[in-house]
Amino acid sequence: MENALIAVVGCLLFCAPVQPQEQPRELKGGGHLLGETAEQFFSIGSVGELVRACEARDWKTVKHLAKTVDHESKVNAKEICDKASVVKQQAMSGARQEYSDTGDKETMRTNTFTLDGGHLVKIRMIYAMPIADIEGFHPKSFDELFAGLREAYGEPSKSYSELMVNTFGVRRDAHRAIWLGKQNVISIIEHPGEHARTEIVAETLAEYNLEAQAPKAANPLQ
Repeated sequence: MENALIAVVGCLLFCAPVQPQEQPRELKGGGHLLGETAEQFFSIGSVGELVRACEARDWKTVKHLAKTVDHESKVNAKEICDKASVVKQQAMSGARQEYSDTGDKETMRTNTFTLDGGHLVKIRMIYAMPIADIEGFHPKSFDELFAGLREAYGEPSKSYSELMVNTFGVRRDAHRAIWLGKQNVISIIEHPGEHARTEIVAETLAEYNLEAQAPKAANPLQ
């Protein structure tokens, strides 16, 4: 980690050297820059390492790179390579594809990337929050992650909470915040409860608007 802020927000960086109104901000998460080409995506970071290991048929390295934060031991290297190859081919042709990696083991973060039109349009990072301390792991709470984002980007454009009720009737507030930019959007979403986690999403403005316009599921009780 280059500095404390990067550690807090999982490498989500504010790269613009001048004010946002003068130059659009650049967002980088999980080792990838929002808006980068599919070719760049599959050639850098852990994704690039995996692709090169697959091409070299280095199954030991493939298994090492593909292990999940759950320490899954049975990994079929060839299946992983075949899947990565299909996703890469489709993404580079412009098709909409998702690619997930192991993220950061220490902070219990996993990453999911969405590519569309030959570019990276969304970076989704999920930080697990276990109910008990686990040796060797340092998970990040919603408050820590929110503080890091607020320090980097100022007060959010929108901040609110939603009441969540689980199957046992336990009520909890789930906090949300959004930073709207000219070309991209940052969101942080809290998921409290038994499998608590915090989700940070960096996406293009077009991707954000696409989801906002998507039809909502009908309520079967109405």
